[in-house]
Amino acid sequence: MRFMPSGKSSFVVITGLLMVLFIYKFAISAGPANGFDLSNSTLPVEQILHGGPPRDGIPALSDPKLINAAQATYLQPTDRIVGIELHGEARAYPIAILNWHEIVNDEIDGERFAITYCPLCGTAVAFEASIDGEATDFGVSGLLYNSD
Repeated sequence: MRFMPSGKSSFVVITGLLMVLFIYKFAISAGPANGFDLSNSTLPVEQILHGGPPRDGIPALSDPKLINAAQATYLQPTDRIVGIELHGEARAYPIAILNWHEIVNDEIDGERFAITYCPLCGTAVAFEASIDGEATDFGVSGLLYNSD
């Protein structure tokens, strides 16, 4: 009786097992809070769950390269974007890109902000990205509350 396939399929099975062990190691080592101190949370801590990726396992996009709308030939008129207008300057962040990064750290006229997008619920929020007057970059926590 054979338990392991031979040849190419053996490589696929072993690679798959290694990937599962790698993901499991991150999930266990980060703990349920993914390395965050949740003791001051205003949400019920028992309802904040590990979402799978480790902290910053989905890389935020910081200071993105900007192009004008005419150069964005990869977009269709029906493609969704998240837009922001600040100090008279407008920017658009395609959902197709936000699906991969979930957070954009950017700046307009010296004012730092973060755009966050949740592909699970399809919502976006813009935040001033300054804490106590200091510009801050935000990252993906890997945590979920109400599946978002």
